Amino acid sequence: MIACKFLTGEIDRKMTLPTQDKGGAQACNSALAELHKALKALTFYPEKHPLREEILHKAYQVTANLAKDGGIALIVRRNGLSFADRDIVVENTPMNIALGKELFAREVQQLTILPDLSPGEFTEFLSLLAMEPHTIIADGGLADLLTKRGIKSVIANEIDITAVFTKKMTGEASGKTFAEGAGDQSPQEGSEQDFEIFEPEGDDQLSDLDIDELIALMNSEADDDRYRLLTRILPDKCRLLKEQGEYDRLFKALLQILEQHTDDRKSAAKRDCALLLFQQIALGEMVEHLLDHLENEAFGHKDIVFMILNRLGGHVADALIRRVILAVENPSAIKTFTAALVSVGPPAVPYLVTLLNDNRWQVVRTAVMILGEIGSRDSVSNLTHAAFHIENRVRMEAIRSLARIGGREATTLLVDFLNDRNLAVKRQSITWLGITRNDKALQPLLELLMKQDLMGKTLTLKREALIAIGRMGDRRAIDILCRFVRKRHLFTPGRWEDLKILAIETIGKLGGESSREFLERMSGRGGRIGRACSAALQSSERLEENQGSAGLQNTNEIENEVCQ
Repeated sequence: MIACKFLTGEIDRKMTLPTQDKGGAQACNSALAELHKALKALTFYPEKHPLREEILHKAYQVTANLAKDGGIALIVRRNGLSFADRDIVVENTPMNIALGKELFAREVQQLTILPDLSPGEFTEFLSLLAMEPHTIIADGGLADLLTKRGIKSVIANEIDITAVFTKKMTGEASGKTFAEGAGDQSPQEGSEQDFEIFEPEGDDQLSDLDIDELIALMNSEADDDRYRLLTRILPDKCRLLKEQGEYDRLFKALLQILEQHTDDRKSAAKRDCALLLFQQIALGEMVEHLLDHLENEAFGHKDIVFMILNRLGGHVADALIRRVILAVENPSAIKTFTAALVSVGPPAVPYLVTLLNDNRWQVVRTAVMILGEIGSRDSVSNLTHAAFHIENRVRMEAIRSLARIGGREATTLLVDFLNDRNLAVKRQSITWLGITRNDKALQPLLELLMKQDLMGKTLTLKREALIAIGRMGDRRAIDILCRFVRKRHLFTPGRWEDLKILAIETIGKLGGESSREFLERMSGRGGRIGRACSAALQSSERLEENQGSAGLQNTNEIENEVCQ
């Protein structure tokens, strides 16, 4: 059993069992509902999420206000919840039912919350309660976890109130468990009530529940068939909310249903039903409403909308693509809807491919960019056609996307583009082969670097090739780079010398024994080349020292961990 106790007054004051009025009963039941919401918010929303903070704050305020009214003791038995210190009946609402199950599953027998509970300790306590039941039990139970975390305003499994205060003041562990005190007669036992699971017999009774109650009932439902029954009732209620324009309530319902779909503890049948229900409610007006919000730069919950769109998959691709086309002249909106389509992922690829045949190059370029961000190899053949588009800006974007996706087909095309007639295409291909560190492009880039060019017409491309080789970091290039530095050039020697200095810097970055030997020999040559070799050698030595220090530090850390 579990009891939540909010205590006021002096330690030596005689404890009484106050009788609450109707308003007090409503406050107590509301507190249970808010506690359940806060518990769920911790597991569903990420840390510092505004909705999570709002729910936790409200739950804490309700708890603090209730503590001022004399406190409340709540007991959990196998068949449900009951108050131990007042003549108040726990309402059999879905949230109370779910809360009772959560508490009972964690084997928490009794819980005392003192008046000096702080917001921090309240959140910490809920975070412990939100742990999986088997984890709590394996760690010694909630009582031990509270002690380990240093939470003194919450005492678990303590029935003697005086002992609770003694434990609070002295920090001593209580020696009397609930099991040991269960034989003592107390006023609480006379007020125990049966906890019947709410089981309406037909749709008429279920239709009287509001959306929050239905979703909570779904969450606590064990039977797959009854779960399906509940999912058939919700769409009509959600349709009414759409007609009334209450999209905020619908948004909250979507997140709750999505939580059930992702809950691994539920059966596959329930999770599938939850997903179908989620899609049924979200598609149509709700999706358009969410996309309207995305178009607003000040909207602060885009990440949550992206998560919803991801679960809807290809069903929302058409709607998003329409927004992209309409916003083709709006960079901010394009950026947002691009991110939204990326969040949808591979299911959006077939829809995006259709845009590659659009007459507007801006639309085609946007589609190419999104396909590259998604990174699906199913789109490589279509991007290959886009790489030969009449508009150069589309070609540049297609090369970038192909490089990001990678693979044999994409790499072969990019290497072929090193011989393209368009200088911009060549440079873009070289740049992205280097950025993606595509080792299959190393040999073609080295061949481009060493290609005969008496008049220096390809110096710009050779420079880009050197930068790309440096990014790859492959030491197999060192021998050929050394040959390039030693090579003599009769025409425009100054421009070739600039390129050789870049090659020397690249050799230094690649490092290794052969690199050091070459730089040492060439450093005595004098002139710009000799000075560049000396500088590259020093830079290479510093880099190796830093790497060695980092490696030694990592080794020491590993040894310390092993020793501990």
